[in-house]
Amino acid sequence: MNIESVLPLVAALAYIPLLLILVVHKQWHKQQVLLLLYLVFAVLWGLATFLLRSDYLVDYKVVLFKIAFCGLPLTAVQLYYFMMYYYRQSGGIGAKIGYGLVALLIFLVATGVIPRTVNMVGSSVQLDFGWAFYAVLLAFSILPVLAFYYLFNKIREAKDAQSRETAVLLFICGILIIIGILAGLTPLASRFPVTHFTNLFNACILTCAIARSELLNITFLARRLIAWILLVAVGLFFYLGLYGILHFALDFTPRTFALVTATIGAIAVGIIFVLLRDTIVLRVDRLLRHPRYNYREELADFVRTGLNGVFSLREFCQGLLPPLIRAMNCQQAFILLPETATADYIIAFQEPQTQNIENNIRIRKDSPIVRWLLTEKRYLTRDDLTILPVFQGIWHDEQHDLKKSGIELFFPFISRNNLVGILALTAKRSGKYLPEDVSYMEGITSQVAMNLEKECLQEELRNSEQELSLINRLTAVMTSSLNIDEVYDTFVAGLSGVVDVDIASVALVDRESVTYPAFYSREGGGLLFEDGMSLEGTATESVVDNKSSIYEPDLARDAMFMESRKLLEQGIMAVVYLPLITKSVGIGSLTIASKRREAYKPAQINLLERLAFQISTSIANAQLYSMAEQRARVDELTRLFNRRHFNESITLEMSRHSRYGSMLSLLFIDLDSFKAYNDSYGHSPGDKLLAHIGRILKNSLRGVDMAYRYGGDEFAIIMPHTSGDDAYVVAERVRKAVGNEMRQKNTDVTISLGLASWPSDGLTPADLINAADKALYYAKRTGGNRTCRVSQAVASLNDQGTTVEGEQETLDTIYALAATIEARDPYTYGHSRKVRTYAVALAEALNLPPDKVATVGHAALLHDIGKIGIYDEVLNKPGKLNIYETNLVKTHPELSKAIVAHVPSLTLCLPAILHHHEKWDGTGYPSGLKGEAIPFEARILAIADAFDAMTSLRPYRAPLSYKEAVEELQRCAGEQFDPWMVETFLPIALTVTPDGDEDAVFPHSTEQSGD
Repeated sequence: MNIESVLPLVAALAYIPLLLILVVHKQWHKQQVLLLLYLVFAVLWGLATFLLRSDYLVDYKVVLFKIAFCGLPLTAVQLYYFMMYYYRQSGGIGAKIGYGLVALLIFLVATGVIPRTVNMVGSSVQLDFGWAFYAVLLAFSILPVLAFYYLFNKIREAKDAQSRETAVLLFICGILIIIGILAGLTPLASRFPVTHFTNLFNACILTCAIARSELLNITFLARRLIAWILLVAVGLFFYLGLYGILHFALDFTPRTFALVTATIGAIAVGIIFVLLRDTIVLRVDRLLRHPRYNYREELADFVRTGLNGVFSLREFCQGLLPPLIRAMNCQQAFILLPETATADYIIAFQEPQTQNIENNIRIRKDSPIVRWLLTEKRYLTRDDLTILPVFQGIWHDEQHDLKKSGIELFFPFISRNNLVGILALTAKRSGKYLPEDVSYMEGITSQVAMNLEKECLQEELRNSEQELSLINRLTAVMTSSLNIDEVYDTFVAGLSGVVDVDIASVALVDRESVTYPAFYSREGGGLLFEDGMSLEGTATESVVDNKSSIYEPDLARDAMFMESRKLLEQGIMAVVYLPLITKSVGIGSLTIASKRREAYKPAQINLLERLAFQISTSIANAQLYSMAEQRARVDELTRLFNRRHFNESITLEMSRHSRYGSMLSLLFIDLDSFKAYNDSYGHSPGDKLLAHIGRILKNSLRGVDMAYRYGGDEFAIIMPHTSGDDAYVVAERVRKAVGNEMRQKNTDVTISLGLASWPSDGLTPADLINAADKALYYAKRTGGNRTCRVSQAVASLNDQGTTVEGEQETLDTIYALAATIEARDPYTYGHSRKVRTYAVALAEALNLPPDKVATVGHAALLHDIGKIGIYDEVLNKPGKLNIYETNLVKTHPELSKAIVAHVPSLTLCLPAILHHHEKWDGTGYPSGLKGEAIPFEARILAIADAFDAMTSLRPYRAPLSYKEAVEELQRCAGEQFDPWMVETFLPIALTVTPDGDEDAVFPHSTEQSGD
């Protein structure tokens, strides 16, 4: 054997282990078959080259050369086919081309066409390849191109490092094959088998690639093979070494047969020993430990085989503790595991489960016990806790709990230098623990520690998945609606599955106050906390400021906040306040409360904190939506609800009242003289006035009433569960409040109100609105600054042959003219409106139809409009008028008629305006009419005008008292006034409030000297 033949032999032998493993594997698929063929071809190629280069088979060198010559391309094509099938599950057209070219090459070699000449000189080979060889070689070049293309794509597309590394190794194998083929064409190849360098490298690389891709279970097979080889080698080494020592020391030379026989016998004895060892040990243990042996066997069986069937932490602990209790004959055993939230060690499982200890054991994570078990990695006795100085720093509550529990021994579960858990055993039922017992338990805990860690991690993962699923589910509930209150009960019902919830609420910060958009109580009932209460001193303020939760486990012992004291009154014992934070800003709190003391564990609080964090954005979005929706329903100027919300509310309220069978009232409000105010002062002051009236309305209403800006200077009020009489009281309170405020602002603006009730005045929203609208316009047509019911508005505006728009224009004109005359005379300021009030009341008492009442009201407002043509010196003269001045004043009825006559819609008012100073006896002016000849409306106006003049301050006299005014009316009845009308007017005067004051009409009606 020469040096040139060693390399092919080593290369062939390098494939042998892989070939044997593949044969032993026995699970052959197509890719394993392709790999097997490649290994066979590579080994045959190496062996043929070895025989060709060696001194063996000298007469067959040419045949060996042809075999070796064809072996290289055959091996290369097979490697290509294996790589393509491994990554593409198909060899493709390239494999067919490769096998065809190999068949062609074999044919050409067999017929002597390739190579043309072969000369063997010793171990060297001298060749003349000829043109045909290079042609076939050129055709072969398509295979590496295809192989490198697919491998390059595989490397680029590989999603994991292992697949990428395997592809890279196979890529290198292809490169080496090409290098080997090219090296075989050089002159060096004739003297030395350089191609087998690449063959040897490929054997190593291919083994590594197959191991990484797990094509074969090489790791397991190789591990077993190496282990047995080493075992046998070590045994033979020591066995034969013994014979060598005997040979040199004692000059002992055994015969070969004896040596072989002894060796075989020794191997047989060793096999028998291995087979019988466990059986003999078990028999001895059973004999010497008979009382507890079966229990320890049960425990050992669980440790050896039972752990494979464990799928949860509960199954693990329930499978471990019962046989452990019986094997150790102890009273009770505990497994303490770290708590998720605090990492303190608490009792997770115990055996027997029915036997409870008085207090739950809690060993803090920084306890000396934990440090000892983790550092020393050995058991700890109860005496050690008392004697060793290191345990003097144990917390008092820990010492108390451990003393009560009666625990005698602690065993650590150590895995990967981590204290996974603690096994705690109480005293034995009989006797004391022996060193053998302690040693046995240390062995058990060390064996199962890794399994315990695995189950703890899996349990933690399952809990995390369940918590995440719960959080996602509850978050989905909260995001399913932008109205939190609609879904809150569903949200709390889902939460009740994991924590105890008797009361729950969402509190949101609104500037310096707290609102509660959602509230839940298991026993039912309304909101416990005042909506809109001050934020200061509340639990919500604390959690928002600190951005951390607050847990009060026992409210009876310590209730820090107002909400806590309120909850305690409802029987709540434990409460958690959780911050709602979005974009690092606290927006409110989530409150979860229970009637049990210490109802929430740290893990549950941790879950609630995560949940609160998760739903904070949903609640913030709901709050923003609520604010946007509120803005869409609220009038920006008056801060009252707008007409859109009115239309929704009236339909909803009528539907709700229909179900419960109660009454509903509706008020329509319109401002009197507002157009004149706008024309005089401008729109900006007009807007401010509207906003002010909006505030008055809101402050004058009850809590259940709802105020709306219906449009322009019109308002509406819905009064739920309110009869017409009760609504009238509210309407009058609103009217007087507006009147008082407007007088303080020195404006003529008042309000007229139309009142309608459901179902008497309309069964549908449209009918009810139309009825209230008619009542409102009747109130305005009859003088304004009054409340009218639908029953008073017998005829509608359209019955008068005019449109609503035309009527409004007329009323605006009337108010403008009245304001003009009142501005001239400060002593008679408000006189026209008060006369209108008296006149309208008297007209209604006389049962005049609505159109006549409206005419009287309009005439009352305009009866003194002619005074605009009289000098201020005459109007404001404090003394008695002379004849000229008297005659000048007496011209004002005719002047009033002339002014009003320019407004066609006020034609009906002219008789009352012209003749309101006529007297019953015919001595009046301007026409001297007598008795029934005086227009009916003018007689009404005369009484109202005289009565207000007598009870009002004038430049030339003080106001008369009520008694004096009444006596004067009675004295003048039949002379100046229609006696029948005087008799009708006096009873109703007490019920009329012409100026909107809260007092009676006649403040001077009491008997006082000087009135």
